[in-house]
Amino acid sequence: MGRGRRERTNEIAPYPLNPVDVELRLSRHDTGSQDVLCGGIAMTQVVEQHWNAVYRLLYRLSGSSHDAEDLTQETFLRALQRRDSFRAGTNMRAWLMRIASNAFFDLQRRRRTAKATPLEDGQVQGAPTQAGPVETQELGGLLAAAIARLPETPRLVFLMRSLEELSFRDIAEAIGSTEETARWHMLQARRKLLEMLDGKL
Repeated sequence: MGRGRRERTNEIAPYPLNPVDVELRLSRHDTGSQDVLCGGIAMTQVVEQHWNAVYRLLYRLSGSSHDAEDLTQETFLRALQRRDSFRAGTNMRAWLMRIASNAFFDLQRRRRTAKATPLEDGQVQGAPTQAGPVETQELGGLLAAAIARLPETPRLVFLMRSLEELSFRDIAEAIGSTEETARWHMLQARRKLLEMLDGKL
């Protein structure tokens, strides 16, 4: 993974990336089918529909376009391998977000880091890079830095709720908890953000 990567200044990853495309082709060859299905949906369609959402979440979690690209590839490779575990009729995006978050946490554990450092070389993790009014960029940078400082699970819940607009039921399924716990993490995230941003906005 990671071959031929380019630095990017946005949150949209190019599709397709070779490792996923190759794996899909191999799986079609192995099964003798034109399309590998996941819950009755062609995996190629799943990748096309959800690639950017998965990349966007992983970029916000990691603050690194390189990590987000590698983890997005890893997410869809895992989804392909575990497609039989998806229950038809349930939320495909929530299922993918769970796989993506597990891939991110696995990477964190491998690196033996408790938290990602929110600031590095003067750059704000996950901060918007598009040109715009100075005030908007400053506010976006403050918010991005505050989100990056949240503990991992509240940060994940906050991003899935605010960025992807998932229901608490789907978020709970994605993080392997109850709806009540997911709501509690969201409340904690909001409280911590208000504390960190108090007087700065």
